[in-house]
Amino acid sequence: MSDDPRDTGDFAIDIARRLQVTRRALEYNTQAEFAAAAGIGRTNYTQAESGSRVLSLNMALQLYDAFGITLDWLYRGDRSGLRAKLRDNIRAIERGDAD
Repeated sequence: MSDDPRDTGDFAIDIARRLQVTRRALEYNTQAEFAAAAGIGRTNYTQAESGSRVLSLNMALQLYDAFGITLDWLYRGDRSGLRAKLRDNIRAIERGDAD
């Protein structure tokens, strides 16, 4: 069960939405730049962010190592473990304040 009220119940799609908003919150304009910074293959990352593939544990751990993005956020929608600035940026994007 997710802690995120925006979740649809489709695990891959819900993670994809969190990946996209997190990438934007970290100020990466493209999936390719974000994937490269995390050491993830572009195709694998693009598939995860589009929801056509569920984010693997290995990719999630790479995102944690590179950016401190918690698995609780990625898989469950729980923001509590994120750094304050990232959490605030995500909230702003979700509210539409940072387009």
